[in-house]
Amino acid sequence: MTVFGYFTLEPYLSIFNDTFDDTTMLKNLRKLTVADDPPLPDTRTPGDTVYSQSKIICEQMAMDIVKNNSISIIGIRFGGVRIEDDPGTTWRRTTWFSHRDLCLFIDKALQAPLNISGIYFGVSNNHRLWVDIDSAKRDLGYVPQDGNEKV
Repeated sequence: MTVFGYFTLEPYLSIFNDTFDDTTMLKNLRKLTVADDPPLPDTRTPGDTVYSQSKIICEQMAMDIVKNNSISIIGIRFGGVRIEDDPGTTWRRTTWFSHRDLCLFIDKALQAPLNISGIYFGVSNNHRLWVDIDSAKRDLGYVPQDGNEKV
């Protein structure tokens, strides 16, 4: 994801390290939004940095096209889509994107009115979800059907 760089900052670092205290921290967890939180690529792994930066460049190009034309573009910041279609057991479960929710999201994006453009987080409704999917719910009518359970 283009925002994995936030795992160097609290409280997201605690989610990554699985030291996050649900009882006190979930009440105050501010979910990252596309509008308010610029991408911070994961700099720990060179391949991830290049991958994140290429996604960011494509998003910027798409939004420039939208500004200068009467065209609609919907960009998706995909969460973790696993072959097994389960959230797994590591921190990555917080960004799991089930196969069913992925298909639903794409369907909603394809059916969106032509005046809708934007970048959206595509994830399931996961425990410790730290990215905001409210804009996808509002603009696209996306309501995830799946989500990981608290472990």
